[in-house]
Amino acid sequence: MSIRWKFLIVLLVFSLTPLLLVTAVSQKVTINLGETVSNLAKRTRTEIVSKELQQTARDYAKILGREKEVLELALKIIARDSERFLSEKPKASPRVYFAGDYDNSGRAPVDLSRSPKYVREASAGGTEPMPVSMDHQVFWLPSGLDRRVVAKDIARLTQLLPLHQEFERQYGDILYWQYVSLNSGVHASFPGHGGYSPKYNPQKRPWFTLAKERKELAWSTPYIDATTRQVIMTASMPVHHSDGTFAGVAAIDVLVSKILQVHELSSQWSPAMRSFLVWSGMDSKTGESGLWVLAQKDYVEHAAAWTGITKLERLASSDAEKMNRLYSGIEAGTSGYLDMPYYGVDSIWAYAPAVEDVSLVLIVPHKIILDQVRQIREAVLSLAKKHWLVTGITATAVILFLILAAFWFSRAMIRPMFVMVEAVRKLALGDFSARMDIATGDERDLVADTFNEMVPKLEDRMHIRKALEVAQEVQQNLLPEEIPDVPGFDISAKSVYCDETGGDYFDFFPCGDEDCARSGVVVGDVTGHGIGAALLMATARALIRGLASKHQDLAECVSQVNRLLTADVGQTGNFMTLFFLELEVGSRIVRWVRAGHDPAILYDPATETFEELKGSGLVLGVDEDYSYQQMEKPIETEGTIILVGTDGIWEAHNGEGEMFGKERLYDIIRINALKTAEEIQDAVLEALSGFRGDVAQEDDVTIVVIKVL
Repeated sequence: MSIRWKFLIVLLVFSLTPLLLVTAVSQKVTINLGETVSNLAKRTRTEIVSKELQQTARDYAKILGREKEVLELALKIIARDSERFLSEKPKASPRVYFAGDYDNSGRAPVDLSRSPKYVREASAGGTEPMPVSMDHQVFWLPSGLDRRVVAKDIARLTQLLPLHQEFERQYGDILYWQYVSLNSGVHASFPGHGGYSPKYNPQKRPWFTLAKERKELAWSTPYIDATTRQVIMTASMPVHHSDGTFAGVAAIDVLVSKILQVHELSSQWSPAMRSFLVWSGMDSKTGESGLWVLAQKDYVEHAAAWTGITKLERLASSDAEKMNRLYSGIEAGTSGYLDMPYYGVDSIWAYAPAVEDVSLVLIVPHKIILDQVRQIREAVLSLAKKHWLVTGITATAVILFLILAAFWFSRAMIRPMFVMVEAVRKLALGDFSARMDIATGDERDLVADTFNEMVPKLEDRMHIRKALEVAQEVQQNLLPEEIPDVPGFDISAKSVYCDETGGDYFDFFPCGDEDCARSGVVVGDVTGHGIGAALLMATARALIRGLASKHQDLAECVSQVNRLLTADVGQTGNFMTLFFLELEVGSRIVRWVRAGHDPAILYDPATETFEELKGSGLVLGVDEDYSYQQMEKPIETEGTIILVGTDGIWEAHNGEGEMFGKERLYDIIRINALKTAEEIQDAVLEALSGFRGDVAQEDDVTIVVIKVL
């Protein structure tokens, strides 16, 4: 019997026998597998979706938190300018319109017109647009108060009009009313409008008494506005005279539904999701505590839009025990998810805190989540039915193929192919010792030689890639995970490396002593970038962390780091620049030591001037006997900005070879001076990226922004 016939018989036995055996049991196995996969997918899917909903709630809650910060900043600016105007001599004021003027068409401002944004209760029921003036404020005085007595206060408050109009242009989508009410009885509101009740007394309103009692910025609990019947919240803060005495209160109103419409909630489950903004507190009318719906977004029965409510409604479920757990979680300000029914439908509830006592709750029915699992089960069963037919066709094709292979390919042809396949399989499994040991005398030898030359090179590249991945992970873990909360300072920091690893470095060092009111900020730049720079950076970081808490004097700490670092790298030609900045809480004094690093940039918003925090200092790792000097400066202006960065910012080049430079950096800081430290940081990085365009980043970029509050 020829080798070809023997080869054919062996192939038929070893190929068809397992194939027929697998075919006999595949039907049952596939069905069982479908059931198992469905059950496993059900559990896994439920858990994944629950966590996804929880993360969605967290992300949207963060958006609401940022909107709150914007509103608070606007209110602080209104209060600040009010205090400034009250301390100055009154200027000639334009035409002043009082509340009664707006209710008399003959005396009302010419621009008075109805606005769909501002509504009031209509006499026939419901609401209607109310007339407002965007060019004027409205002044209200209590009955019996002579206008001449408070004429100066009225003239001073008229100077707030441009600020109110600017905030209306920038934040009109969330701001509602802006107003200042003085202890003298003068009440000014924007936009101008009428309709004041004869019994209206701003000094007895909750927002006035709240700000006066707390002596700081405060938010009211959500309540139903008596005029518009919509849910609103009021932020208010006290205003003082130049001698520090209480002068009045500045406040802003916001519609809860308007805040929610600023950003649309998006998720893969949005078509079936019910979303609620709930308030955790006590209903002032009934005295009941619970979760009260402030606004809701229903994706099933209505268009996807947030709507306010006209009365407080309780968010409830038939499962009282789990509802109590939800209430407790929201009361504690945490996020999470629960599995409980909503109006008799089993659902997943996810929740996360938004602002103050307000939280976001998302609800998705089980049947929607598990619909994909049902589809998987049906697909598996359909696959099992097709499998039998495909197996039969495959078996026939295999028999024909084996017969052709046995008759047309000799053993000499097949064996080298097996060797090649085996070598490729080993390489695919990660075995870099795989080689093609064949000698056929034809083109297959070229394939084998190319493969044998490729494997060692591929192994080297894989080792390098893994080393870079490990180095990148280690270096990223060396950077601070969180920005410290230093009272009186708003801090943000970020490093962007041009390679997998880099030589830039920043860190924060809170004082180790409980009574200490200092916090350190360090920015460093190692020569070059890549693995070598990363290793030197890691060494310097370890030295600084080990010595920072042991030295009260910055100069002595940096000098000791220099001595130790020079002993390690003094002969290599490598070095590191460093800028060590210390913030003193309360006194607003900053101290720093400069070791060859570019000076930090200080911007004073009061004078709109820039200053560099200079100081002599040699780079680290060159002269172990060098002694560094500590500099210090008091910060007198609120809103002062300090930026510490590496030369990857101002030395960046675009496609025309032009350098970014510090003048562009100064302009960005000046334009964004009223924003938070993080927003200033993002503005710099965005401008830098736009400046480079398609040019690849050539150097590491590190930026630390500190704003004095």
